[in-house]
Amino acid sequence: MKKSEKSGPPSPTANSRIIAKNAAWGGVEVVFTFLTTFLTSVAVARVLAADAAGKDRLGSYQYIVYLTTITLVVGSFGLPTTTRKYMAEYLNNGKPEVARATYLLTLKIQSYISLLAAAIGFGVVSWLGDPHYSTASVLLVVAIVPRLINSVPSQANNAAEVAQRNTEPAVVAAAVTVTLTIVSLLVGWDFVGLSAAVLAGACVECVMKLHGVEKWLGNVPRGVLAPGLRRRMLTFSGQGIALLLLNLLVWDRSDIMILKALNPDRSQITYFSLPFSLADRVLMIPTLFAGALAFTMMAQYGRGQARLKEMTVDGGRYALLVSIPLLVGLACISRPLILLVYGAKWGPMIAPMAIIALLAIPKSLVTAPTMLLQTTERQGFLILWGCLCGVVDLGLDFLLVRKYGANGAAIANGAAQAMAALGIWIYVWRSDHLDLKLRDCGRIVLSGAIMALGVVATTRVVPGRVGLPVAVAVGVALWMVALRVTRALRPEDVARFLSIGGQFPAALRPLWSRLIAWMAPSAG
Repeated sequence: MKKSEKSGPPSPTANSRIIAKNAAWGGVEVVFTFLTTFLTSVAVARVLAADAAGKDRLGSYQYIVYLTTITLVVGSFGLPTTTRKYMAEYLNNGKPEVARATYLLTLKIQSYISLLAAAIGFGVVSWLGDPHYSTASVLLVVAIVPRLINSVPSQANNAAEVAQRNTEPAVVAAAVTVTLTIVSLLVGWDFVGLSAAVLAGACVECVMKLHGVEKWLGNVPRGVLAPGLRRRMLTFSGQGIALLLLNLLVWDRSDIMILKALNPDRSQITYFSLPFSLADRVLMIPTLFAGALAFTMMAQYGRGQARLKEMTVDGGRYALLVSIPLLVGLACISRPLILLVYGAKWGPMIAPMAIIALLAIPKSLVTAPTMLLQTTERQGFLILWGCLCGVVDLGLDFLLVRKYGANGAAIANGAAQAMAALGIWIYVWRSDHLDLKLRDCGRIVLSGAIMALGVVATTRVVPGRVGLPVAVAVGVALWMVALRVTRALRPEDVARFLSIGGQFPAALRPLWSRLIAWMAPSAG
């Protein structure tokens, strides 16, 4: 609790160090969970979906997973974001006892909600799910309880701007999940084993995070929540549930329900769901910086609001800087990636993968402006605009899914994402008079185009097993060269990236420093 005792707001340099440290720890979590999730999905696809019937079975299971996810998201009721928002505010204005009271209240309410959500989940999967997967469905529904409770201590750690406290439990939980998944595949436990692995990982992560928060917050006396603060929290939470429902409609895989209803080919659900999940995991990397920035933005609100606008623009630019090479690169290598890793039978998944990856770029850019509106308690526009984008998503689904299957669902979802991101940025630009630094963003986009041309050409010239790693290597090299040629990195970026490098092992720091200096010659 020493942070709350500091006098005055931290300097921009101090904020950059905090953001860099949280991004680095978040990077460990993202890389580990991405690798384990990707490798697990490949193993599941090859073992359980080796033929057409297997693809249909996997599609049915993915549908059950989605149904339980709906209940999970709705059950959040906006409380995790409320926890982060108000704990960050009071931890940073010298009132840790109010922050503890906020945590205990939201944790208590979330525990009750988790039980109610699980009961609703049982009803949902019994009504809409496949009776052949009843045991697996029950295990996934039970996993809702620890997953919902876990979200509150996670956001408490984010409010304290210490991502490390979330990374360690997440990595352990991912290891438990993937280990049990592999075991279940080897011994033939089928989807029951997969669901049990999800439940075990969720329980491990929840227990570890609850214990971790108690260690750093447990000695703080519990304060009293004033009636005015309770009203603010209630309003904020109510708006939060609306945003979560819209998140299901616009950002998440709601298109699966339209696919199931309008397209008789159940494998189309798999062709859409697997690329969507993979792109979501890749998206965790660019949202690392925006997410770490968001934690500091909410803390900054408690320290003073002067730098929120600048932090918002920087968050969007850094998200673009990371998402362009990752998502454009994923789209460019989608064909060799699917054929090599999943197998030739999964060829119909190539086009949805490319479409989803490219149209996911706008999604990576909305975290920073969304956090600005949430931090300043202006979520009303997000709700109204999200409703309109949801209508567009559903309308495009009904137009495209029946004929084009997974490709149509990918286009509908991506178009809604792009519309939502554009509208949110225009709103904050006009209402907060932001300098969007569009020239710098244009240089980043140009660098991505240079990289994409080289990667596509490489996959054509060097096909097959050798072509995939060669294309990745060419893409990395071209991206760094393009950043240097276009001078996309600003002088202030150097210090921030060096702060990230400060979290690396000592042996790698000099190499990282030389690389950043080479890519940013204008900083010299």
